[in-house]
Amino acid sequence: MQERVDLPGHTRLERLLHQQVRETNEAIVGAVTGSLTTPRSLLLGRYDNHGRLQYAGRTTTLAQATSSAVAGLLASARRGHPWTGWPFCSRETLVVTLVEPELVVEVGIGVVRDTSGRWRHPARLHRARLDLSPGDVPRISALPRRHPSSTASTSPG
Repeated sequence: MQERVDLPGHTRLERLLHQQVRETNEAIVGAVTGSLTTPRSLLLGRYDNHGRLQYAGRTTTLAQATSSAVAGLLASARRGHPWTGWPFCSRETLVVTLVEPELVVEVGIGVVRDTSGRWRHPARLHRARLDLSPGDVPRISALPRRHPSSTASTSPG
């Protein structure tokens, strides 16, 4: 699916070059911004070939109705969450609440990835996939084990 970005004042060629190709994909919710009862955005991950949950990207800000619906599907993280201690940063340090990585969601994402393989642009939440478990989500290639804030190209958001 392609989304056309309308850029007034630009030539037809410039508008075509700014088209963003998007696809849908599944991801595992590993954390939220905001609170567990009122999540503002979801931090998403996928397991690598070594069984480690790797950060893949973040959703856009959730609408209030969507936030309420998703909140009922999340559980607070137990001890030993794979993202414990990670300083999630975008333009500012994000305050995140870790959740049990059990909820699978379908998101619309741009096909562009950063140098670490993470989604470069925020994902758009389509729906919760209650019919899937985290083991059903395709694995990603092993990424270097580093905090998402270690370089500008790996920053969430």
